[in-house]
Amino acid sequence: MAVNDPPLDRQAAPTISPFELLSVLWRRKLIVIVVFLVSITAATALSLHKPKQYSSTSQLLFREPGFAQALFGSGLYQQGAEEPQRTTQTNIDVVTSISVAEEAQKLLHSQESPEALLGSISVSPSSNANIAEIQAKRSTPADAAAVANAFAAGYISYRRETDRALVSQAEELVIQSLATASPAEKPKLENSLRQLRVLRALQTGNGEVIAAAQPNGVPVAPKPKRDALLGGVIGLFLGCGLALLVDFLDRRLKTFEDIERAYGGYPVIASIPQTRPPRGGAVAAQLVGPAGEAYRMLRESLRFVDPTGAARCFVITSAEESEGKSTVAVNLSCALAAVGRSVILIEADMRRPTAAAQLGVDSDAPGLSDLLISEGALNDYLITRPGDPNLSILPSGINPPNSADLLSAGRMSAVVAGVRENAEVVIIDSPPLLPVADTRVLIQLPEIDGVILVARAGSSRRDRVRSARRILEQSGRKVFGLVITGVTGSIDGEYYYSETPRKPGSRPGGKAGDNGDREEVARPRVSTPT
Repeated sequence: MAVNDPPLDRQAAPTISPFELLSVLWRRKLIVIVVFLVSITAATALSLHKPKQYSSTSQLLFREPGFAQALFGSGLYQQGAEEPQRTTQTNIDVVTSISVAEEAQKLLHSQESPEALLGSISVSPSSNANIAEIQAKRSTPADAAAVANAFAAGYISYRRETDRALVSQAEELVIQSLATASPAEKPKLENSLRQLRVLRALQTGNGEVIAAAQPNGVPVAPKPKRDALLGGVIGLFLGCGLALLVDFLDRRLKTFEDIERAYGGYPVIASIPQTRPPRGGAVAAQLVGPAGEAYRMLRESLRFVDPTGAARCFVITSAEESEGKSTVAVNLSCALAAVGRSVILIEADMRRPTAAAQLGVDSDAPGLSDLLISEGALNDYLITRPGDPNLSILPSGINPPNSADLLSAGRMSAVVAGVRENAEVVIIDSPPLLPVADTRVLIQLPEIDGVILVARAGSSRRDRVRSARRILEQSGRKVFGLVITGVTGSIDGEYYYSETPRKPGSRPGGKAGDNGDREEVARPRVSTPT
């Protein structure tokens, strides 16, 4: 079945749920914690090394004294009614102008530039009042109060001089008109001139300092606690982002969902806990405890994925080496034989065979490769496992230089057909899919019913798994499911039951007089390697 790559790529990028994102963050929590702590430490250190700043505030009242209204019956400078809020904002803009800053510089007798002085103040209006608060932040309390007061006084001085200059211009115009006015017009112009001179003398700057700034010895900056909190928030976001980035760049598959997704939705039919290799190379010890229960669950899962029971020949493979496929093949064979089913295990991995050695069979024993290049009978190469008449193994035999050619051009199809006639279940331990072509030859055999894929949590790589998936989809061969190895913990559930015999009348824990048939052992749930 030919499959185009683009659809596969689109299928491999499903939506990730918030729970999965939280799982990634928990898995990468060390990165989040380190970035979080570093951010807090850096923010606190920078805050403590900043020079202290002190704040002081003066209050300035904006008001129109109404002298022009009293003298002329209308405002001399008004060009129409303005909203109070707009008037206040206009005055605030004047306070923060470079002209007022220059006035403040003169009052302070400072060598600091007007622009630098402007950068140290902020002006904010008071709600529902024509009052502005001028706040100055400086390195000393006295300097902060002086700058705030200088800007308040500088605004009044600037407005007073500006208004007086405007009235003086009006006086000049009246004087020029007097020189050419008729005798009847002169009295009126002379009266206007006297009023303008009075108005010029009465200019106050349209402002009043209602609260002078006072030195405050409590610094307003830096604030280590606030900066540490802000650094912690920023560090938390940076840490989470870095953790997600690292996890995205990490091609290893760490959870069941990751492996299922990379393999295109093939179901996980068993998870095998991480266990120590048994002594002596035998595998019987692995069929007790959580590992043994996992292989029994794998055995029973095959009944669910194939309820008809027609499937009898399974190829067990993986994307790459060192994912535990041979161990799964051996232990599944043992688990099937333990319930009375006749099983033949074919060690088809002739490049790096390990299955026969795990069952205690001599690695130099003649086997599959010898059978394929000879006219010998199958029974001459089958070895029955001592003490287990239900389990036989066909070892790999000698290591041929061209195992893929031998499988393709030899009589492998006839061998598998003969093995099917001699056993209820046939398990084929094949090489990995990607490094060599052997498995691609095996899965094309008509005697094969399907494939069981093995992947190791925290080791299998996303790109390699997707490549293996493409090969399987192109072959059209049925995939019964995934077996996840290397799981830290045990199989799903709250308990497993030990089959260790006890004296009659005893309870779990070994106390005499208790009733019970099995030992119930509490254990943790499954968790994948971090």
